[in-house]
Amino acid sequence: MEGKDVRFGLFGSSLFATSTTATSCGAVNCAHDSLTPLGGLVTMFLILLGEVVFGGVGSGFHTMIGFIVLSVFIAGLMIGRVPEYLGKKIEAWEMKMAVITVLVPEILVLLFSGIALVLPKVGDLMANPGPNGLYKVVYAFASMANNNGSAFAGLDATKSFYTLGGSIAMLIGRFIPSIAMLAIAGSMTQKKKVPSSSGTLPTASFSFATWTILVILIIGALTFFPLFATGQIIEHLIMMGGN
Repeated sequence: MEGKDVRFGLFGSSLFATSTTATSCGAVNCAHDSLTPLGGLVTMFLILLGEVVFGGVGSGFHTMIGFIVLSVFIAGLMIGRVPEYLGKKIEAWEMKMAVITVLVPEILVLLFSGIALVLPKVGDLMANPGPNGLYKVVYAFASMANNNGSAFAGLDATKSFYTLGGSIAMLIGRFIPSIAMLAIAGSMTQKKKVPSSSGTLPTASFSFATWTILVILIIGALTFFPLFATGQIIEHLIMMGGN
């Protein structure tokens, strides 16, 4: 119960923590730094996926559309059908903008987190070094780049590097995906709607929804699993008595 409000208890605190990181909310009712290592992994993973749970509530909506465009294109290549979404063909321009939408926040998180770990004296701003300090830094930039606002305690983010780096992460991570999504919208409006045929990939189906979820999880896992392995997973093993 350390770091939890007794009014909400463990279940209420865990539910709120996952809900606030699955969406672009950022409000908290418990100290996220008091979550277990695997509990902290869940909250950070939800942010790093682009806050696409619940259909991408808030700013996560453009990331959700980006993943859908990627899923349509990949599925179309796999089964030999023309990639279409809402009756409009998905072509090279839409794919480029979708990739920008999905990958820009992730690249920012990895880039600034890496810089923070190698710069002299920046590492001293972590109250708890080691695996715990690593994912505090990653969580900080993940929250800023993905428009969340929640944070782990124990990281002094008031110094020049984090204020400047965080500002850049917010500026690029929040506006570039939005601009890319507007570019997709503009391109799609200029295309004529193609009638459905036997060669059309149905997107309003359970199988396509499942495929989209798999694409989201695969991209998130491949991009950030090394961070999870050296952060929360190692801390969990240490907590459980491992070496």
